[in-house]
Amino acid sequence: MAKSSRASVKKENNRRKAVSIYGPAELARNERLSAKLLEVARQPKPEPSADVVMETEPKHDEDAMESDDIEAEGKAENGETAMDVDVKEPSRPRRDGKKRVEKRRSKKSSIVFTKYSDRVAARKKKKKSTSS
Repeated sequence: MAKSSRASVKKENNRRKAVSIYGPAELARNERLSAKLLEVARQPKPEPSADVVMETEPKHDEDAMESDDIEAEGKAENGETAMDVDVKEPSRPRRDGKKRVEKRRSKKSSIVFTKYSDRVAARKKKKKSTSS
């Protein structure tokens, strides 16, 4: 196909606009954004507020610690160790027996019509019984 002169002119105009109009606008935008970013980077970091306190280690009561020690001793006497507890199976749902993906089933209509062949057979039967 031949290239139209109109298309070539449009392309040339778009290139001219990109250089003369869009180019300087894009540069000015980039300068504004970089200046804003530098200003934000120069500002000092805000201090964490005093009312927000995060605990890295949970605090235990003395009673809770004693009960943990007693439980650990009881397990050691029974022959169980801490490693035996870790061996338990993960509690995730398993599909036992069902290997198929369950698909949605379409609803069956509550109104049931007889088959065409059954209706025709019923008519023929009716005609025979009335004619004899």
